[in-house]
Amino acid sequence: MRQIPVDTSAMTVMLIQAPEPKIKNRDTGEIATDRTSGKTLFNVNVAVIVDGRPDAVTIVVAEDGVQPDLFPGAPVSLPGLVARPWENDFGHGISYRANSVAVAQAPAMSNGKG
Repeated sequence: MRQIPVDTSAMTVMLIQAPEPKIKNRDTGEIATDRTSGKTLFNVNVAVIVDGRPDAVTIVVAEDGVQPDLFPGAPVSLPGLVARPWENDFGHGISYRANSVAVAQAPAMSNGKG
């Protein structure tokens, strides 16, 4: 499957809500798992802000990449973020997957003293 790396350096990414397990089948409640590792996949809903314009985006992260200290409103980092175009009989779009999601480190602040 084609993957496009996403550079997040020019955007602010904030967590909208706590990550939740991704549902594979809404009728049965089956939880989605990674095809390779078998780990549970989580939907991570974030606000992506570029040039002052926010968009809500869902990023998929495997359970071992979801940091425990996440909270809504926190700025987050998404190492290894990729976009994956998809198409099926019902439509097409872009899905997003990252290696992990963690509270972003605040930039170093200068006290103005040399």
